[in-house]
Amino acid sequence: MTRPKAKHGWSIRQVLVGAPMLGGVLASLVFCGLSLAYQSGPLPAIDAAACVFDPSTGTLVIKGQNFQPGATVRLSNSGAQISFAASKVKGQGKIIVKGLGSTDTHAGLDVIVVNPDGGQSPLVHIAFGPAAVTGLTQDDVKTIIAQAVAQAQASGFNATIAVVDREANVLGVFVMQGAPANTRVGILSGVPTRQGCPLPPGPGLEGLLVPSDFAAISKAGTGAFLSSQGEALTTRTASFIIQQHFPPGVELQPGGPLFGVQLSQLPCGDINPVLPLGLAGDPGGVPLYKDGKLAGGIGVEGDGTYGVVRDPRAGDQPVEELVAVAGTRGFEAPAAIRGDQIIVNGIRFPFVNTPMPSALQLTPFNNLPGSVTFPIKDSPPSRFTPATLDGIVGRVDSRFFPVSGGSVLTRADVETIITQAAQQCIITRAAIRQPLGSAAQVNISVSDVDGTVLGIFSLPDAPIFGFDVSAQKARTAAFYSSPTAGARLLAAESGHFAHFVTAANDDGLKLDGSVAFTDRAGGFLSRPFFPDGIDGTANGPFSVPIDQFSPFNDGLQVDLVGTALARILCGLPVGSCTDIPGLNNGIQIFPGSVPLYKNGKFAGAIGISGDGVDQDDLIATMGTAGFEAPAAMRSDRVFVRGVRLPYVKFPRHPNL
Repeated sequence: MTRPKAKHGWSIRQVLVGAPMLGGVLASLVFCGLSLAYQSGPLPAIDAAACVFDPSTGTLVIKGQNFQPGATVRLSNSGAQISFAASKVKGQGKIIVKGLGSTDTHAGLDVIVVNPDGGQSPLVHIAFGPAAVTGLTQDDVKTIIAQAVAQAQASGFNATIAVVDREANVLGVFVMQGAPANTRVGILSGVPTRQGCPLPPGPGLEGLLVPSDFAAISKAGTGAFLSSQGEALTTRTASFIIQQHFPPGVELQPGGPLFGVQLSQLPCGDINPVLPLGLAGDPGGVPLYKDGKLAGGIGVEGDGTYGVVRDPRAGDQPVEELVAVAGTRGFEAPAAIRGDQIIVNGIRFPFVNTPMPSALQLTPFNNLPGSVTFPIKDSPPSRFTPATLDGIVGRVDSRFFPVSGGSVLTRADVETIITQAAQQCIITRAAIRQPLGSAAQVNISVSDVDGTVLGIFSLPDAPIFGFDVSAQKARTAAFYSSPTAGARLLAAESGHFAHFVTAANDDGLKLDGSVAFTDRAGGFLSRPFFPDGIDGTANGPFSVPIDQFSPFNDGLQVDLVGTALARILCGLPVGSCTDIPGLNNGIQIFPGSVPLYKNGKFAGAIGISGDGVDQDDLIATMGTAGFEAPAAMRSDRVFVRGVRLPYVKFPRHPNL
């Protein structure tokens, strides 16, 4: 058994027995009202980013490690001590503080935790507003590109290299001499390359020849958008969570948790139209962090193929990924939040397969072999601004906040729905955020019955990909739950989608407003196996057979946006991703939305995206309190081919 140690490293026995005269000194200190505490365990540590304050209850949740039973908390604000009613240690990683006033936290809190053995944490400042954004400068961008080019040259590889900031503003694109101008989308065999205008028809986006800078920018944006202060994810991570099985290549498993997310952020959309090819699953996109803060992403394209990793067990080490990793030197993601530190359902996410290579001698940027095709620039100011909703601090885009009323919901209704969701968010344990036990950070959208966005509110560190996706989810649930869904699909693009309506009708789904659809239900109908995860079964009515399926040809979701993307590739103007009113940025087919009803009347939908799909379902559902779908209309009252459709699914023990 290890003996406890004193602060100076001596054992307690050595101090008390080995120094006879010390007893009198100890007694004198005690009689003078002082005491000596002997630290017998590791020092407590506070994780400021994981701490959460709920102003509605005056409760502060302190997260960290090495908290001992009976630990005390010291709070101050600008040097002034803050009083509170009580504190309680729960486990070794959480302390609940009760009885704080809502004004006590306006300037943040300085926090110290002291264990009974005398161990004391360093003073930590906890800010409850949006995390400070550390922008990339022109010199940063030049360094990142120069590092990537040096590795590409050492590898005998010519590539297009893009750098974006955390909101996917392009800060520079460099094309090396000899780099291929185009890359080919897809993974299906036997599909011919599709180029020229008008583009030949094909299975979804398979076979499309697209500009390499489109791919590089989308890869860089994916690394930035999927990451935050709580998780750092890459395009390899994205590939792992969007395929027909999770993990990919393992049969009789359901689809990836973010199945379909790649069809978001599209340039034809109206919410966040910034990534030319949407989110990418092709290795070579990695996030960038500056001073430990998310700052952007780097994307590398050069092998002529834009696909996904079909077998994660193969241990592939593509040069594109190696070059991207080299570019992040000095801007690496913190090790504790990398994707390979995240485990979902017992499955560890990947981050990259290529370790950081040795540093190389850099060529001055102006002498690099190639050309700049997007001018090098500093990261611009954020388009998001801080906002507070019922005491909960978040960030907003002025296009969608303050909220507005709709055809059924009043402005007060929308504010209530978003507030209820945000209140659930700050007490819900995130699925993919480090450290474990952190509160979820999500984007919250409310849609009107016609797809008009009535409001979007994001928690301070919510991954930005969810800004677009939460609106897609809300619009999708509103669309499928509307009385005119089937009619609008039949009328769109001269009946191009009629076979999906027919397939749904054959399964007893009239798309006439008689069923309240969530995205979990709509996504269930959009899988290449029905029910999801049962290999060898026929595809769902909104999907395609498995021999035709890929992330670039998944059925209705891809077909809805295919014409708009083809027009963009041909340089033609595009006003919307679809010609169906209310689906301006396409649809989404993974969980996190619930339809809204007011006094039994269809009123719209809420969409959530950020920190785990079961968490998204929970937060969306809590947002609907008072606006729930009539029980008899819920999709989980409907059977298709003898299988009950889902409605929502909650995580086990979800709350902090």
